[in-house]
Amino acid sequence: MIRSLWALCLVVGLTSACSSEDSPEDGPDSLGDAGTADAGPTTDGGNPPADGGSGNPDGGGPTEAACEPFGRFGPPGNTLTLPGPNATNGEMYIPNVQTRYPNVDWSTLDRLYIPAGTYTLINLGNLPQRPASRPLVITNTGGQVVIRPKAGSTQGYIWSMGGGSNWVLTGRYDPDSGTGHADFPGHRCGQYATSRNRYGILSDGIFLSEGHMGVGIGDAHSFELEYLEVTRSGFAGVRINRAASGGVAPALNDIKLHDLYIHDTASEAIYFGSTQGAPTPLATNLKVYNNRLVRTGSEALQIQSLGDGAEVHHNVFAFGAIDWRAVFQQYQDNNSQATVRSGRIRFHHNVFVGGAGALLNFFAQPETGDGPLDVDFTDNYFADTLSLGIWFGGTVGTGSKFLWERNAFRGLEFGYQSVYPTSSDPGVVLSKANTVTSPITFKDNRWEGSRRLISGLTGGTGTVGTVTATGNVNGAVPTLTFVNTGLPAGTATRVLEMWTDRAIRAPNSPEVTYAAGALVMHDGQLYRARAQNTNKVPPQNAALWEPLPPPADDLRTAPGTEWHTKGVGLLDVAP
Repeated sequence: MIRSLWALCLVVGLTSACSSEDSPEDGPDSLGDAGTADAGPTTDGGNPPADGGSGNPDGGGPTEAACEPFGRFGPPGNTLTLPGPNATNGEMYIPNVQTRYPNVDWSTLDRLYIPAGTYTLINLGNLPQRPASRPLVITNTGGQVVIRPKAGSTQGYIWSMGGGSNWVLTGRYDPDSGTGHADFPGHRCGQYATSRNRYGILSDGIFLSEGHMGVGIGDAHSFELEYLEVTRSGFAGVRINRAASGGVAPALNDIKLHDLYIHDTASEAIYFGSTQGAPTPLATNLKVYNNRLVRTGSEALQIQSLGDGAEVHHNVFAFGAIDWRAVFQQYQDNNSQATVRSGRIRFHHNVFVGGAGALLNFFAQPETGDGPLDVDFTDNYFADTLSLGIWFGGTVGTGSKFLWERNAFRGLEFGYQSVYPTSSDPGVVLSKANTVTSPITFKDNRWEGSRRLISGLTGGTGTVGTVTATGNVNGAVPTLTFVNTGLPAGTATRVLEMWTDRAIRAPNSPEVTYAAGALVMHDGQLYRARAQNTNKVPPQNAALWEPLPPPADDLRTAPGTEWHTKGVGLLDVAP
């Protein structure tokens, strides 16, 4: 996805010019400013104030033995507690945290605490460079941290973090490690269905601006994000990039994104890397796992420039591209998009459900100096597209190879012509560009429907060009069911869409008429049409639109099913 620069000013290198006011270096969070949790920063040699007891946070359900173990980060020694929200504007504005607190030993600080409260904006920059053996853990204390702007604000961003390496941003409740809070455990102990608004750190962009990220991270590498909730972002939920300088792009290496709940965003849930052309930052050892990326306007996942050691596994990418009728740009209506550059890369045990243009827009695009590619897609479940299953583009040839093994494809039912009337059924599961000439192997995959696996191949075994297929089966594929989506019983994936008055991607931008029973999302709220209607905004027309409870989003694979047995989908306990 390509964005204009005006929409990206908030992503990297954020300055006071993007804030709601030009805060000085010793701005609203300096010592003495009142906050909702602390009057100023404090340092000590032990744990922060007690956050409540341990044990099962919900008083029932799974036992402690079924929960994530405590002590992941070890007990904290040196800690620093930042001030709470500024009493005047609700901001935390610390673009250079090391300069702000020069007496802190940033090489040994164990915990950086953000006090509980509601912030209109957070800017936390120039984080320290740390060794992998001693990461800096950044977490909430005293309750939940909420970043939520005020309606009508003209601020340039919601939440910016930058600089440094080997730091962890977490809302995980872990009393042994001194992180999080007992009242906000997120999905700990498998409590996915009740996790909404219960993570230690919540970013709610209220759809304030189409250029806003839930959190934007720049000029950093070797960091980790976990146990965060991000919702109602005007652009991407999480945006991560490093800008090239002097024709050289710094690396985006050794980053972990896991146990994130990102839902109801105007565009992507995760937008990682750059699509602005070479040189781009190479993402080696990127790990993306155990995330729920749900109900996104465009792609659920967009990751670029993957390098050696990158691994995307055990995620659920569900209800992608629900704004496909009015998406900001054509061809941004896939479930997910990924670009690979060099090295050994794996995609496995993921669930890709719901897309318009394709379930996966995949590109192999090495840059000058990159080595060969060795990419595997294994044990993934792909379902419910309005057009193509997989598009394989880019330019790659001798020395690289690609394997598709034990994947399943279903719900390949063409319906794209309702917005793009000149489009036609692709007739295949996977379509590739002629510029992809590397060996491709299809082994033991399953797909249902009348389409061919790939152009030129009849059945599941044979050879066409550089493509070799063995043991693939065209036949019925069992539906993967979730524990509890929270949607009305029997809801088909592609039924749910983002409400829009006009299908701006269709010729002449016709008005959209919703039939009785239609399900839509509007401002993060789920509605069902009581009767057929046209151009009736749901919250303003209660006689036509019935508000429904928020989706539960317990997107674990249902126990006792084939897909659960094969380990497809979310992990019981993530490492």
